[in-house]
Amino acid sequence: MKIAKEYQKEVFCLEGDWSRNLKKQTSIHATLLFLKQNRDIDFIYRQCGTRENLAFYLKQWQLKRYQRYSILYLAFHGKPLQILIDKKPISLDELAEMLGDKCQNRIIHFGSCQTLNTDKRHIKRFLKKTNALCVCGFGKEIKFVESSVFDILLIDLFQDYLDVSRVEATLKSTYASLVKKLEFRLIHL
Repeated sequence: MKIAKEYQKEVFCLEGDWSRNLKKQTSIHATLLFLKQNRDIDFIYRQCGTRENLAFYLKQWQLKRYQRYSILYLAFHGKPLQILIDKKPISLDELAEMLGDKCQNRIIHFGSCQTLNTDKRHIKRFLKKTNALCVCGFGKEIKFVESSVFDILLIDLFQDYLDVSRVEATLKSTYASLVKKLEFRLIHL
């Protein structure tokens, strides 16, 4: 079992476009502001509209100067084993290639529909390739507001524990119906 080095875990969020309609302003940014204002959790937030943007910001996240931003929050549309950027799939294997094995002491959260709707061994392969502390996300289609509230609970709990299995146990005991409804999964080695 891998243990986080610090309790305070800042957030590095990359978000895709939720709609092609530019008048719609749906964004996870308000969730991050809530966490900053109420839990003093710092964050870096960037929008990604292309695969190249994503690859660029993932490399930035791995720089030493951003090491305290240990939660990577990927807020995109998703399908099983992938996230979507401009409706184009990026598989977990492709993400693992972009990240390499430089994710020690880092948490990767997929704030996307269905990305973790797969066999546990695929997720564990991703964990082994990236060397991440844990991977978490949803296994089904989710509602934006409901999942955003859950993400607040999740990121808040990550501040309370070094052992990610304690986060998982607390979620399952305290928010069992929501965990089940969203098919939330938290996988660690």
